[in-house]
Amino acid sequence: MNLSEVNLMSNKKENHLSSAKHDQSAKLGKSLCNGSINMSLNCSTNSQSVVAKTPKRTETSFSNNKTPKMTQGPTLGKPNSWKSPGVGGGACRKAQNILGDRMVPSRSTTDFEAAHHKMTSEESSGDRVLSYQTVQIPKPQEAYINHQKALYSATASAQKKPSNRFIPNTADRVLDAPAMMNDYYLNLLDWSQTNFISVALDKQVYLWNAASGDIQELMECEGEDNYISSVQFTQDGSYLAIGLNTGSVELWDIQQQRRLRTMAGHAARIGVLAWNEHVLSSGSRSGLIFHHDVRIPQHLVASLEGHTQEVCSLKWSGDHRYLASGGNDNLVHIWEGTTGQTTRNTPVHVFNQHQAAVKGMAWCPWQNRLLATGGGSNDRSIKLWNMNVGECVDTIDTKSQVSGIFWNTEYQEIISAHGFPNHTLQIWKYPTKAKVAELTGHDERILHLAMSPGETAVMSAGADETLRLWNCFQTDPNKKKGTAGRRNEPRSALDAMSNFR
Repeated sequence: MNLSEVNLMSNKKENHLSSAKHDQSAKLGKSLCNGSINMSLNCSTNSQSVVAKTPKRTETSFSNNKTPKMTQGPTLGKPNSWKSPGVGGGACRKAQNILGDRMVPSRSTTDFEAAHHKMTSEESSGDRVLSYQTVQIPKPQEAYINHQKALYSATASAQKKPSNRFIPNTADRVLDAPAMMNDYYLNLLDWSQTNFISVALDKQVYLWNAASGDIQELMECEGEDNYISSVQFTQDGSYLAIGLNTGSVELWDIQQQRRLRTMAGHAARIGVLAWNEHVLSSGSRSGLIFHHDVRIPQHLVASLEGHTQEVCSLKWSGDHRYLASGGNDNLVHIWEGTTGQTTRNTPVHVFNQHQAAVKGMAWCPWQNRLLATGGGSNDRSIKLWNMNVGECVDTIDTKSQVSGIFWNTEYQEIISAHGFPNHTLQIWKYPTKAKVAELTGHDERILHLAMSPGETAVMSAGADETLRLWNCFQTDPNKKKGTAGRRNEPRSALDAMSNFR
């Protein structure tokens, strides 16, 4: 084959390819023209059908609608190199936006002012703005006080039911107490678990049976200038400790009405006593605190030095871990101890926020790390202390001298006795600090306060030489029985006392 024949064959091949391309372009142009004509006809037909009747959704099926496949990946330098999923896919994409798996809210159609009004309005319109699942909220830490008064319940109603509790504002019974010493720093009244009330009147100690009303004299101290400065029952109420101005402590058997022993050691009067099982703690005018183990002859087992003036309040916590002491130096000391014996002679905490002597003092029965203390005339406040953090967590302004404090478990309230200038008993709701009631009757300042074994009544002793019984915590009959007996059952701590002479 020569060169001319080769050129002739190549020319024929090129002519054939060009003719094929021409035919293909002609077919493509014809199909596009037909497509445009069909689209125009469909649009006109659809426009007429819209006027006549709304098209059914069955015309477009989304059951097998899948994300369109990309036939070609993006090319560098060509941001629009993705191929379109289809020419007539506008309606399909619109339907996908409606029935897609994501919900993107339209801010233009949301009325935020109306939603905010429904969430903040006190009136209940019945419309639910937000809905949450009922989840059990974790309990707060022990002795935690919520200042924002939040309710730890996901289903509790914000509106509290009105209480129909009746609190008498007058004393149920009034007893004469002649020769009651008008001394703020002494503790001359106590109520035992066996329902006996002991009261010290100058040199004598009397026992009043709250059940029968019988009164009997237990003892009279010897010496012309001597007097009773403090009294305290054991936890089971079988024995009574009596502090004297001489610095000695006497132990008495209530049933046999005889003195078991005398424990000396203090150089000044003993103004306060506190039992912790077999250990008796005593606070003196010298500022010292002694621990006496009544089971052994050498009773003095520990001495605590911290206060610079007279100790006028002592309380052991319910779990026997801490001893709280208040003094005329305006200080509150917290001492660490285990089963009645302190582990160190330095206080764990020292609180100095009070502006007067601290006599009123009580540990919370249901929160062992929460302590309430009350200050004197220059302070006139009740402060709540959290032992976990060692800080004052709340304050109640009583506007009067505080001489006694007790907690009530049934209603979770605090009752406080006051001196100048009001001479009243006040009941406070915990933790809201709202005043529940104010009990009047004493003509002069209240010096001492004691609570009954079932926490249903209190006894107050005033400088007007009267004892007044207040039934201010009567159990609600609508509640279940047994709530009033939450306190630990008393047990004998001095079974070996009969061996002493």
